[in-house]
Amino acid sequence: MASDVRNHASYEFCVQSPAAVERISLGKGSAGQAICQTKGCSKKTLNYTLGTGYKFLPAGEGITNKSIEIICGLQEEDGGILATKRDDAYPFVYPRDASMMTVALNMYGLHDRSMRFYRYLLQVRRPQGEIYQRYNGAFPYVTRKIEADVTPIVIQGIYDTYRSSENRAFLESVWELVADGAGFVVAGTDAVRGLVRTENSIHENQSLEEGFEIWANSASVKGLVDASIIATTLGHSEKAQRWLADARRLWSRILELLFDEERGLFVKNLRPDGTRVSAPDVAQLAPFYFGLCHDEKILGRTLGYLRETLWNVEYGGLNRFRDFEIVKDWHWYTGGTGASWPLFTLWMARFYQQLGKVDLMEECLRFIHGASSPDMEIPEKIAPLKGYNEWRENETEYNGRVLNGIYRAERTSISIPGYVAWACPLGWAHAEYVMLKREDSSVAGEMLVDVPMDSRASS
Repeated sequence: MASDVRNHASYEFCVQSPAAVERISLGKGSAGQAICQTKGCSKKTLNYTLGTGYKFLPAGEGITNKSIEIICGLQEEDGGILATKRDDAYPFVYPRDASMMTVALNMYGLHDRSMRFYRYLLQVRRPQGEIYQRYNGAFPYVTRKIEADVTPIVIQGIYDTYRSSENRAFLESVWELVADGAGFVVAGTDAVRGLVRTENSIHENQSLEEGFEIWANSASVKGLVDASIIATTLGHSEKAQRWLADARRLWSRILELLFDEERGLFVKNLRPDGTRVSAPDVAQLAPFYFGLCHDEKILGRTLGYLRETLWNVEYGGLNRFRDFEIVKDWHWYTGGTGASWPLFTLWMARFYQQLGKVDLMEECLRFIHGASSPDMEIPEKIAPLKGYNEWRENETEYNGRVLNGIYRAERTSISIPGYVAWACPLGWAHAEYVMLKREDSSVAGEMLVDVPMDSRASS
């Protein structure tokens, strides 16, 4: 929809099949229910009003509906979007998480909320173009380690917002954020390896991610491609060509250095000394998550490997990596060891859906529904009570937010017996649930870098 979302007061979407419904502007003052306009669908639709205060009108059922309500509730007056509620474990703006949440907002035409978030980031970005790990209001609240994936993920979110809204004025207003961010990504590329250097990445752990990590490098390719498209749109042709060339070179180096031809899998990390971290990690899905690799054989092999090594055989759900294999510090097991992560299980569900493996996708979703609270809130993770208690005994960094997390976790019920839900609800997990229903998400959309996979990788 080309016009600014602020000119429209309400939209209709189908609760049961949100990916298929056509959004319709009803004009100010419209309310109540209507019929989904998608051909062949007679489902009732939910009216979502965009007025002063962005009031959500609860109607209908389902976690998809609830997810949008939760994400809207996490946005603060300054435009920042929190990872969790203020009284939970992550009461800050994590731009990585929030950018993914804007993709879900854009799906429902809530572009104004997304635009407010990126204008918020304009006020807090660093002079060198970096977007920090997290912010508390207008102030950085960060570790001392650069998280190289955050800045290019923000660029992707900006492009998704423009792509969905077609609001050129918004794109022009955040051009400096895009240009400086792309410059930061390029400056972080190692002259010898040709890969983006990492200290921390998606798991925020230096012992695991220092070197040249796959998630951050994949995000960087996608961020540079989207920056190139934005530059082309705004008439900056030289920058557009340069960033696209940078993206192609980076993807070529990922294929050369972060793909294990013998095993037919991408690897988690390349250490500074040149050794590979080949331990199982959900980040091995990054080239598929960001739409870089479309080889279904490699995707299927990766899903099988992660299911074999990281799947919770008792109640389902995917762990992020094997406990204490590389990460030894108890603080990185906040909420309990042996945890299953709905966020990453939703990645797996999306890829099973892509491969047509409906039974496995539905198995993932059964876990998600079982791990959710009675109020349909999805946590960051669920851990067995034994693992939770072991973590509580060994945690070394008790602080206010951790204590808040404990207080909420011990008062949150889920239907899986003997498990504790941590950080519930988590905004990013709800965004992934929404994106699972979406067919045109630019996060996992078509890749424009025409560097083919080596033919040996598909064998």
